[in-house]
Amino acid sequence: MGSTAPTPRTRVRRLPELGVYERERVHAILDEAVYCHLAWVADDGEPRLIPTIHARIGDTLYVHGSAASSTLRAIKQGLPVAIAITLVDGIRFARSMF
Repeated sequence: MGSTAPTPRTRVRRLPELGVYERERVHAILDEAVYCHLAWVADDGEPRLIPTIHARIGDTLYVHGSAASSTLRAIKQGLPVAIAITLVDGIRFARSMF
């Protein structure tokens, strides 16, 4: 399987040593996460951000939604879409994360 090489748009910039690009680890993160957010810019020029759920089968990521939803229509039209996966494995209470 190997590594998924970062692109200029996908590489981690802040604390880059924490970035993960190995395909197996990326898949593990996708499989553990409960939900994701999809973002895109609609035809009217306004940004959209939709929380949803997802599932991964092989290298394909499936997202939940109605065939009539503006989210899935945007994806089907080929508009660029950003996907954010969030894992919450703890909460830190401190003055600074660093």
